[in-house]
Amino acid sequence: MQTYIVLYKTPDCLLFDVPLGFRCQADDTEHAEEQCMDAYPDCDILWVVITDNYEVALQDYWGED
Repeated sequence: MQTYIVLYKTPDCLLFDVPLGFRCQADDTEHAEEQCMDAYPDCDILWVVITDNYEVALQDYWGED
């Protein structure tokens, strides 16, 4: 298993809110998404990346180096 950060938004998030982060151990990206959806059933998954660092996940999401 690897550590993933799943970036997501909930229905109460505003359009320009920074995505929330869900950290988990998963077999693959799909498994990480499933875990996030189990924890937050109404969320919208935005991005999934192999890392244990929320800031790194945000940088990857926004295409920053």
